[in-house]
Amino acid sequence: MTARTSARDASPAEPRTEPAAARAADQPPESGARARTRRAILEAAVAALRADKSASLGDVAQAAQVGRTTLHRYFPERADLVEAIGAEAVERTHSAITAARLDDGAPTAALRRLAFEYFDLGPWYLVLFNELSGEESDFWADSDVAEEPVRELLRRGQADGVFDDQLTVTWIVRTLWWTLFNAWAMHDEGEATRADALRMAVRSIEGVALAREARP
Repeated sequence: MTARTSARDASPAEPRTEPAAARAADQPPESGARARTRRAILEAAVAALRADKSASLGDVAQAAQVGRTTLHRYFPERADLVEAIGAEAVERTHSAITAARLDDGAPTAALRRLAFEYFDLGPWYLVLFNELSGEESDFWADSDVAEEPVRELLRRGQADGVFDDQLTVTWIVRTLWWTLFNAWAMHDEGEATRADALRMAVRSIEGVALAREARP
């Protein structure tokens, strides 16, 4: 993810080459029940932190319908919980990119599919943006690694004359994220339905990314 604050851009973390998924592979697999409990806690944490940025671990435990002791077995500190939310967001980003089938068909259609798949990442990224804004975190580097297929799609589209080659790939990726943040916020605030927010987001992204000759 490259939608970072100016403070984050001014002090970038050391680049990483090993994403969270690869590091997690070194850990023993969780049992099915434990994995389900962990996932339920993360889902509840995202919902609680979206509703109240200052939500405590006790609030998260209540939202997940587990005891404080159970929650602390999984996430001893708030920082551990936020790190786990980041790792899950990276995994969901990988899944969204896979589902968008970036190598299939025209680059414009692939970019549109990506925007649709990315939309459901909104709650996770909004929480992480609030929690990690301006901070050093493995999440920023891991999400950048995950998005290499997106950058490759944009480079392919520029080579084909579909995407504007007067814009850098980084600029287009950031435009994608900034536009999605706006769409997520409008949907959260009740200013737009999910369908309308997505429609306006795709229109805005294409308005920036497409070369003049490729615009409808």
